[in-house]
Amino acid sequence: MLTFSRVVRSLNKVMGMIAAPLIGLVAAVVLYEVIVRYFFHAPTSWAQEVCEYLLCALVMFGTGYTLSHYGHTRVDILYSHMSDKARARVEIFVGVLLIIVTLPIIWMGSKVAIQAFVVGDTSSSAAALPLGPAKATVPLGAIFLLLQGLGNAVDNLNFLMTGRKPTQG
Repeated sequence: MLTFSRVVRSLNKVMGMIAAPLIGLVAAVVLYEVIVRYFFHAPTSWAQEVCEYLLCALVMFGTGYTLSHYGHTRVDILYSHMSDKARARVEIFVGVLLIIVTLPIIWMGSKVAIQAFVVGDTSSSAAALPLGPAKATVPLGAIFLLLQGLGNAVDNLNFLMTGRKPTQG
């Protein structure tokens, strides 16, 4: 049971390591665009679009990693006053809730991404960037988020059964 949560946590750690450098890449693209636009009066046709796609990947690939560190927003004023067992029950509920929330995103996002790859969908800008990879980040990120939510639920269920606190990160 705990092997599942360890594997998921490791997978999301890798995804976090993939997502983290995207921040620097976005900053570099924006810096490049600012320099060429304002100093050389030669704006690009691709920089904004590339930033949007990179930010989508950053957010979607970072969600599972963030959840592995219990870093998503919650009402801490209530959560801090709960017992460890009540917190564990909340985390189990969140894991179940993520099934309901992420399955439609995975299903519809996969359909959209597959279609984009099949038809060779490209952006309407002058850069005509392929949209398949950007669209694929949505269902993939939802899968990582769902797996981490289930991993956290398993950890917390184990805590309720054994009294051993779940690991974070």
